[in-house]
Amino acid sequence: MLARRIGHDLRAPLRALQMLPEWIVEDFDAAGTDIPPSASEYLDMMKSKASQMDRFLVGLLEYAHVADADAKIINIDPGTEIDAVAKASLNEGTYEIDIAPALTGLRVVREDFCILFEHLISNAERHHGQGIAHVRVKGYLQNQTAVFLVEDDGPGVEEKFHQRIFEPFVTLKPRDEVEGSGLGLAVVKKIAEWWGGGVSVLSEPGCGTVFRIQFPAEIST
Repeated sequence: MLARRIGHDLRAPLRALQMLPEWIVEDFDAAGTDIPPSASEYLDMMKSKASQMDRFLVGLLEYAHVADADAKIINIDPGTEIDAVAKASLNEGTYEIDIAPALTGLRVVREDFCILFEHLISNAERHHGQGIAHVRVKGYLQNQTAVFLVEDDGPGVEEKFHQRIFEPFVTLKPRDEVEGSGLGLAVVKKIAEWWGGGVSVLSEPGCGTVFRIQFPAEIST
C-alpha cells in the first residue's frame, strides 16, 4: 500500500519535469533566441532521466499491485490469453504458442497471468539485439502442476547471472541502454511464487533463453 501511494504521489511532479524542457525550448523559440548546444544537451538529459524515473515508478506500482490476496480468481483459457499478449509485442509469424488442452479452465488471477507473460515476451523482444525475435511458448499439465516454457532465440544469459536477473532493479546492460524498469523479471518471480510455484531460467550465451514457470494447477472442468 505504501509503495502504491509513494508511486502515485511522485509521478505528478515527474510529469512536470518531463514537460519543462519542452516549455523552455518553446520560450527560446518565441523569443527568437538559439539555445546553446550545451544547454540543449542538458535539457535532453533532464527529459531522459525524468522518463527513466517514471518507468521505475510504474514498475514499482506494478510490483506492489500484483499478487494481491483480494484479487479475483477466474477460469481462463491460457492459450487465448498468451496469444493476445504476444500479438501486442511481436510481429505475426514470429511466435508459436502450444498450450495443452488439459490447461483449459486454469483458475488464476487473469491480470497477474497476463502481466507475467507480458514481461517474459516483451523481455525476449527487447533484449534480442539485431534481427527479429522469435518466441515459442509451451504449456502443459504435469502431475497437477501447470508448467509453462517461454523460449527465445536471443543472445542468452551467462550462468552467473541466472539468479541475479530476478532481483529487483537488476539489469545486465547500462541503465541508459535499458528501456524497462529493471523490475519485469522480479514481477514474474513474485507472481509465480505467490501461486505456490517458481520461475527458473535455462540459458547460455549465443543459445537463446528458456524461462520455466510452474505452479500448482487448479482446473475448472
